[in-house]
Amino acid sequence: METISPRLRFKSFNDNWSTPKIAELVSHGILDKPMDGNHGEIHPKSSDYVESGIPFIMANNVIDGEIDFIRSSKITKEQAGGLRKGFSYSGDVLLTHKGTVGNTAIVPDGVPDYIMLTPQVTYYRVLDCKKLHNKYLRYCFESPNFKKALNIAASSGTRPYVGITEQAQIKIQITDINEQQKIADFLSSVDNKINLLKEKHALLTQYKKGVMQKLFKQEIRFKGGYSNAFPDWQETSFDKVFERVTRKNKEDNQNVLTISAQRGLINQEKYFNKSVSAKNVTGYCLLEKGEFAYNKSYSKGYPMGAIKRLNNYDKGVVSTLYICFKTHGEQYDEFWEQYFEAGNLNREINKIAQEGARNHGLLNVSVTEFFQDIKVQMPSKKEQEKIAEFLGALDEKINAVNEQVKLTETFKKGLLQQMFV
Repeated sequence: METISPRLRFKSFNDNWSTPKIAELVSHGILDKPMDGNHGEIHPKSSDYVESGIPFIMANNVIDGEIDFIRSSKITKEQAGGLRKGFSYSGDVLLTHKGTVGNTAIVPDGVPDYIMLTPQVTYYRVLDCKKLHNKYLRYCFESPNFKKALNIAASSGTRPYVGITEQAQIKIQITDINEQQKIADFLSSVDNKINLLKEKHALLTQYKKGVMQKLFKQEIRFKGGYSNAFPDWQETSFDKVFERVTRKNKEDNQNVLTISAQRGLINQEKYFNKSVSAKNVTGYCLLEKGEFAYNKSYSKGYPMGAIKRLNNYDKGVVSTLYICFKTHGEQYDEFWEQYFEAGNLNREINKIAQEGARNHGLLNVSVTEFFQDIKVQMPSKKEQEKIAEFLGALDEKINAVNEQVKLTETFKKGLLQQMFV
């Protein structure tokens, strides 16, 4: 059996690591025979699911090292009792192997009785805790070499899939149980930091959403100088605040943009890793920095389509399917950017979108009705500035925490590359 020594190790550990196949750990009684939830003809259907019961875990429920029990489907104990396999208990290491390949998690303590697995997930159960630590095994599954082996095994079909037989032939790296414990504890502490940062990010995001609702419903109002109240907001038509941009791309600008929920208007090739635009983009609309584009295509979080402001580039072009516009008069653009992001136009757009007339994911929205029939609530410019500055400061905090998450995840990735060969 091949032996190896990783680049990064804890002090006092010098012995080489062994690299057995998973099948060898099973044959030596260190691991139980891995099992998935391949239930054959009696596999539960969506019509069998209940509101509360035994969690029925699919690949998309195993994410970021944890099991999403809230969104998982549920089956009754009676239904689970009629299945032959797929019973997984606290301490089992889960590995997704179908559709989404390579996600891992450990079934936590406190799970009532057991959980059930679908054919998309394999469980690994440690039998000899003196030779193998379950948390260490999970990090083995996250190591670059194991991921690479999984991807190679999964690449032969049209849909990613690595059966248990193929998994059994993959090698993992085994060291002394004390070193395993050290590695598992250290990487667990890094995961805990990542989870705390993600929780902080989620709380800040939720706080901002709540504040936005109150601000745009005018339940919270800012005051001007000397505690004077700002004027009442005015309801006005969209075309009184914005004018359409129909500027053609006569300069043949090649910075083709698309709308991303998280990143706003972004270069298409960066977003898709390929160009999906027409070869000739001179007929596209040329946007300048600070102008807005409305994508009539509905997506997650944007049931009536998304409106984004061009912030990342001086210029860019978008398809003529987008409705482009800019402010005119006494307006503060950053306020309107927040106004749109809060979904304040959804109800208005819903009024003018023809019911049932969605074509290839596009809402049937008339440009004329968009500008003339949509109403907006407009505060004074000074109050617009106050609101935008307050929400912008929250965005900076949210973005800073998100950056911390990315840096810590990158740090963990580097550790996995050095602690496992």
